[in-house]
Amino acid sequence: RFTTRSLLLPLLGALAIGIAACSGGDGDTPTETNPVVLTPLPDDVLLPTVISGDLAVGENRFLVGLQDQETGELVLGADLSFAFFLLDSDEGTLKFERDAEPIVITRSYTHTHEDGELETHEAGEVGAYRTTADFDVAGLWGVEVSGTTADGQTLEPLRPTFSVNEEPFGLAIGDPAPLSEQLLLSDVDDITEIDTSEIPIPEQHDMTVADAVTSGKPTVIAITTPAFCESQICGPTKTFFDDLYSQYGDVANFVHVEPYQVQPVRDGECAQLSDCLNPIVDEWRLQSEPWVFIVDAEGNIAAKFDGLVTFEELEQALLDLIA
Repeated sequence: RFTTRSLLLPLLGALAIGIAACSGGDGDTPTETNPVVLTPLPDDVLLPTVISGDLAVGENRFLVGLQDQETGELVLGADLSFAFFLLDSDEGTLKFERDAEPIVITRSYTHTHEDGELETHEAGEVGAYRTTADFDVAGLWGVEVSGTTADGQTLEPLRPTFSVNEEPFGLAIGDPAPLSEQLLLSDVDDITEIDTSEIPIPEQHDMTVADAVTSGKPTVIAITTPAFCESQICGPTKTFFDDLYSQYGDVANFVHVEPYQVQPVRDGECAQLSDCLNPIVDEWRLQSEPWVFIVDAEGNIAAKFDGLVTFEELEQALLDLIA
């Protein structure tokens, strides 16, 4: 039986996810004909959390975070595997297994000295574990996370639970990109009114989303807020987006949009951030941030990335369109 308990992964700003642990004798190996019965977790184990949102039937980019429950720190660089179970009864049925690829990203920030010199500082590491999951049916699922950490600790087999919808709540691959009309640099007195980056890039605010996705060129759209982000992954996402722009800005459009209305937030007009959402959040049906969308030359969604993403993932998705 899956018994859920609430858990937050604050370093990634993850959603509360139900957790359960395997019970039984040494011979209780999970198989399609021998599903495992589950009981509540003890409090001294490493906790996996599904941090991918908006999962739907079909192929999905699937991320799991791993947290040391005692220290609250993320556990990085472990050797993990995932076993996916459909929870169609009190006992889960094994559907498929995947190896997990560790993602480790070094966070950094750049600031400008009074003399104009730029200086970049490292700010620790964040990470998760990535695979591709192809779900054949909607419903409640569980993923059993097993493996060993970099220092040799063996994980107890744990199963975070998550929901898979028949269709994604947000935009799906192949959907036409919404023709959003956001504020541009020409609409404001200062770029800081529409961009909270430490060093904003004006060229990312010269074109509306609507103009970009109907231009006949591929477009990369980052909906992220370095300053108001409530997790530790927004900064790296914007940094990788900027790096991609520096290399491919001549062959694709790059548009950065803050998910919140920057000036009202700074002026204290919002009791909470969700009171000052940018209209693009509803137009693109977003339930979280950050997001990066790759739009093809015909204006359709070719790739999408929520939460933690690497530069290599973004680059490959763009190269698939321009190579």
